[in-house]
Amino acid sequence: MSGGLDVVIVGAGIGGLGSALALGRAGHRVTLVERDDTPMPADVEGAFEWDRRGAPQVRHPHVFLGLARTILRDRFPDVLAALTDLGIEPPVPKAGPTMPFDEETLAILAADDDLRMLPCRRTTFEWVMRRAVLAEPNVDLRVGHGVRGVEATTGEGPRQVTGVHLDDGTVLRADLVVATTGRRGDVPAWLAEHGVEVAEEVHDAGVVYFSRYYKAHHDDDFGFRGAFGAGLGVGVIGADARTFSITAIVDKEDKELRAHLNDDDRFEATVRLMPELADVVAAPYEPIHPVHCMTGLINRTRTFTAADGTPLVRGLVAVGDAHTCTNPAYGRGQSLALRQAVLLADALEATDDVLEAARAYEAASAEQVVPWYRFSMLTDQMRSMTSRGGRGGGAPGGPGGFDPSVLFGAGDPETVRTAMRVFNLLDPPDAIIALLPKLQAAAASRPAPQRTGPKVKRPTREQVLALAG
Repeated sequence: MSGGLDVVIVGAGIGGLGSALALGRAGHRVTLVERDDTPMPADVEGAFEWDRRGAPQVRHPHVFLGLARTILRDRFPDVLAALTDLGIEPPVPKAGPTMPFDEETLAILAADDDLRMLPCRRTTFEWVMRRAVLAEPNVDLRVGHGVRGVEATTGEGPRQVTGVHLDDGTVLRADLVVATTGRRGDVPAWLAEHGVEVAEEVHDAGVVYFSRYYKAHHDDDFGFRGAFGAGLGVGVIGADARTFSITAIVDKEDKELRAHLNDDDRFEATVRLMPELADVVAAPYEPIHPVHCMTGLINRTRTFTAADGTPLVRGLVAVGDAHTCTNPAYGRGQSLALRQAVLLADALEATDDVLEAARAYEAASAEQVVPWYRFSMLTDQMRSMTSRGGRGGGAPGGPGGFDPSVLFGAGDPETVRTAMRVFNLLDPPDAIIALLPKLQAAAASRPAPQRTGPKVKRPTREQVLALAG
């Protein structure tokens, strides 16, 4: 686009930071507005204590899937280099308790560079992104400013959004407003004030989760591993600077387990009952903050266009969870927000017409982002149907929302690679659905496994609830 636009981006989370970098580097003049008024931390450990009241989830674990890393590699190599300078390197694929790959499969996965995830805390990732934004000459970051709505004009065709109203009454003028206000941001209310109705589809994820970060006293690569039992799904996710997280997912209606897990000591005792995590809990480590609870988990998508694809308004688009959000237990949100950031930049690069750029952006989002909403909703429904005793025992098998171990019986490393590409958001969810007949046939023809060792003894619900705090 010649000349560039005046752009206001609302929200300096990862979607907002990614949008600011993509649009600023494309020649647009960007004002990035952030409600939280907190000083920039000096280092990543300071960032972990960031007072982000507007984003309380920052100290929960996040998964930076292959899609996120490939976007950094291809579009923001300086950000990836800064993460590398902090010692954040994608782990080499290896067999483990959760994913017992054979050598041929490991070689195929290792050869696909796109599959490499980033073991990183959300706060570290965001700190590096913000440093890049602060160094960008076309971006002005303004913290301590909330946005209460948008200014819009009437006329022929879609309404024209011309800026945002800050909480102090100031109006920031813009050719384009980018809402990256997260899962809790009420962008439809901004437009409803101007007579524009944004349709939503919302489905409750049906779970809550409890998580805690730890500091290890050794250089082990924790990667990702899962454990199941007693109505819980428990996951360990490695991160940067010798940190890792442990997260327990439970049915949101299970008040007994929720109260149990919200206690630091009982959380620790519960994790130690999980046999798959025996090597983790046996290693020397220490917790670095209390247990945090994440509630209100939903899958939601908003439709910002009419039936023919015409945007409902000119001059406003939404990115990340403000547009489409998925159950955060699957770890897709950060990667999809970065995808939309570059989709928007690409749409604006292709045309000087803001309305047509928004049309192209929404079409691309419908193809590359919204299907993950539907896949997450389907996965949640499957988990709910298979939960043991209605107590959440069918908790998701991993951040991607399915258990890759179901693929091992297919006897085909390329099938595992396809599944892992879906897991990493590199291929659409339809790719895994297309594999189902093959997987079902393989499962039907596979002989029953022969037990060669002692039976894994999983904890019962009664054992977990009996643990003292």
